[in-house]
Amino acid sequence: MPQLKPEDFREQVVALARSLAASWKAHEPAFSLLTRWSRSYDSIFAGELGVTLREEEVLDHSLSTGRAILSGRGGDGKTWLLRRLFRRAIDAGIVPVFIDLKQWTGADYEGWREWTQDHVGAGADFLVRRFSGLGLGIIDLDRLPPNVRKIIFVDGLNEITAKAGLEVLTVLDEIVAYYMNTSVIVVDRLVRRDLPSPTRWWIGTPLPLASDEIRRHLPKDAAVVENDLRSSPFFLDAALRSGASGGGRVAMLDRMVHEHFGLTDAEVGTVAEACFAAYSAARSRMFDVVAFGEKVGQPILDKLEQSGAIKIDGTNGFFQHHIAHDFLAATHVARLDSALWTPGLFRELSFDASSFDAVELAFEQLAERPADLFLQKLYDWNLYAAGYALAQRRQGDTPVGAEMRTVILAMLGDKCFDPVIATRQRAADALRLMQIQAAVPFRQATTLAELCAVVDAIGSDVPWFNEWKEVFRISETQAIEPATLAKIIEDNSILGWTVANVAKRVVDRDWILPQLAQWLADSPNATVRWRIAHVLGAVPRQEALHCLQELVDNDPDEDVRYGATRSLVELATIAGPELREQARTAIAVRAQSISRSDRIARELRSSLLVDPSIAPAGWLFFVQACVQALFLATERLRERDLWRGCLNEAEKLYAPVPVAVGGELHG
Repeated sequence: MPQLKPEDFREQVVALARSLAASWKAHEPAFSLLTRWSRSYDSIFAGELGVTLREEEVLDHSLSTGRAILSGRGGDGKTWLLRRLFRRAIDAGIVPVFIDLKQWTGADYEGWREWTQDHVGAGADFLVRRFSGLGLGIIDLDRLPPNVRKIIFVDGLNEITAKAGLEVLTVLDEIVAYYMNTSVIVVDRLVRRDLPSPTRWWIGTPLPLASDEIRRHLPKDAAVVENDLRSSPFFLDAALRSGASGGGRVAMLDRMVHEHFGLTDAEVGTVAEACFAAYSAARSRMFDVVAFGEKVGQPILDKLEQSGAIKIDGTNGFFQHHIAHDFLAATHVARLDSALWTPGLFRELSFDASSFDAVELAFEQLAERPADLFLQKLYDWNLYAAGYALAQRRQGDTPVGAEMRTVILAMLGDKCFDPVIATRQRAADALRLMQIQAAVPFRQATTLAELCAVVDAIGSDVPWFNEWKEVFRISETQAIEPATLAKIIEDNSILGWTVANVAKRVVDRDWILPQLAQWLADSPNATVRWRIAHVLGAVPRQEALHCLQELVDNDPDEDVRYGATRSLVELATIAGPELREQARTAIAVRAQSISRSDRIARELRSSLLVDPSIAPAGWLFFVQACVQALFLATERLRERDLWRGCLNEAEKLYAPVPVAVGGELHG
């Protein structure tokens, strides 16, 4: 069969796009959405003024800039907006391609790995063929007339793991670079991504619906309050459908699953368990219909499908809005015994820390005391998860205990002074997202002394909190007492990690090192060994280096090896030249073992990029040597690209500043 002429092929692709758009149920009413755009995540998280665009302006802006990522909270209308932009593109004569990553299944991780094992760019064909619904591959874009503008819409980046998400972004960046007249808009959750070619991207976020826009859809006598939940399009839509709007997110979602889905209390528990099991099995919004049906029973499965809660597509099914799936999975977790709130469970609920939406919803369903405990368990796994969960609390919500809230805010504040740039950024991002007044002074603290003063000003008669305060405010000029240091081996994660952080501040460490080494040898608790590894990075001694090498080589727990690898770098930043060279060698000879864990390799890349103001002389050489060793240790081209990116960033951060000598510049 002869190949179509380019213009005829364009008409065929547009017809396929129209057919796809026609299959989407138009959302009514259509809310008027505004978005704010900037060139950096810093501006977005800080809420700084950027370029505010109406919906009809977003398409032209994205076409002119080439690369755009729209990051927002769950329920703020990103998918609705993206689909309307897709239709606008068709009407404007632009060829659109819609990549729906919400259709990603557990099996797709293996498919993706196979397609990208030689070069991540090969994943472009996988993305278009598997998720566009066009029956075409990326190479087919070359069959279009060269003057035709093309735009790729990507929905659901947060529906896959962080590692796969980063690789998808790299593929999209390459598509824009290599295919003429091609642009891309990506939808993501509100989280900082390591964007490829970051200066080429525009970053946007949906703005809350304005009060006038909310009132436009409500009865004339309806009240709209500050920080109204209905400023979120999803929750305004839910309120309009149910006729009720009282309570917060959890109350509204609970009404939805009972009234709209038609589930009884007992059925909610059954479906909630199945929803969590689906996340656990696949790390995906898609679930196996047979397995799901076996857990809930055919009558409930029919009820979910008939109510429109889920859509079944062959052997796979998915909830029409991921918030519903998140809420139900979170409901199961919130009802579990607290002993089951483990790091493994949190990883399953969050797609390996890729999306904290379900974690936040589990937290919001808990009363104060269990909420405190849940937050403590989150903190023991991932401080940033605890921060994001707290960030969803609005002023006036039933608060978590003031003491536990202060601990999380203070520990995030402490991380804002971390030597590693990425750590500072993540902590600052979490604090900027806080919608509660209590977070303001923690955001504003510019020194550790100011942060300690903020903590000091918070009074309480709760014994454990006052004990924690005494530990937290130990400064770099003070000594840490043996009884205080011993809390590092206690089960209490709050005190244990606080002691680990504070012990890094003090300068008198001669007696600390042998004590830590003894505990390290004696402790069967991986979390305790991780805390000790954390402290050892602040002890520039030969014995500390030896302990860290032993942990990287022999500890059975990945968290411990992860922490020890990071601490090797931290130790090098404060060590003398000879010990720093030994630390560099220690990393280089372990390049193969480090490369075997994507998570540890990723943390090493982050850890190498420390604040230039504290980086020792010659730090660029240290980074170059480590990167070279890791680059040669892997044959995966994608990993090599990541190491190149790390080195490029280091060269920007630590390049010698040119100085004028005899009228000439030297660097």
